[in-house]
Amino acid sequence: MTRPLPAALALLAAAALVASAGGLVVANADLTPAEVNLLFAMREYTLTYNEYADRLPGWVTGPFEDEKVNLHITSPDGVLVIGVTFQDRKIVQFDAKGCPDPMVTVTADNATVREVMTSDRPFAVFRSAMKHGTVTIEGNTLIGTLRAGMVGFGLRVMDLLGL
Repeated sequence: MTRPLPAALALLAAAALVASAGGLVVANADLTPAEVNLLFAMREYTLTYNEYADRLPGWVTGPFEDEKVNLHITSPDGVLVIGVTFQDRKIVQFDAKGCPDPMVTVTADNATVREVMTSDRPFAVFRSAMKHGTVTIEGNTLIGTLRAGMVGFGLRVMDLLGL
């Protein structure tokens, strides 16, 4: 797989179990069976993102290079909050109860997360979800707001250029 993935797409993928030097890092893993299934389903996708993260443009991965982000995945059962830790543009850990003081919060519905994960064109699915409001990125700090705006601006420029 050689297709590039945007940083915000990585945030969707952040719900995955992520390999680190010592194995899988999962904090506060008190999850329902459905949540565990979603997390394991996304594991390979996150690992793929990490493999290609260094090749992605800086405007895609740079805003969240060494930050903590909360991912809210909505479903009929409620909201699963995942705290995502990025280090050197890669996802290194998630916390199943969220991060305190995250830079941004990304919200997506369960169906969109699964569609992005299974699509042959995940970037196109993500961009469409952003346009239709099924994925949102909200800054929780001034810097987070600026960085989230940078990602949104980059996506709009790509739309204008027809990329």
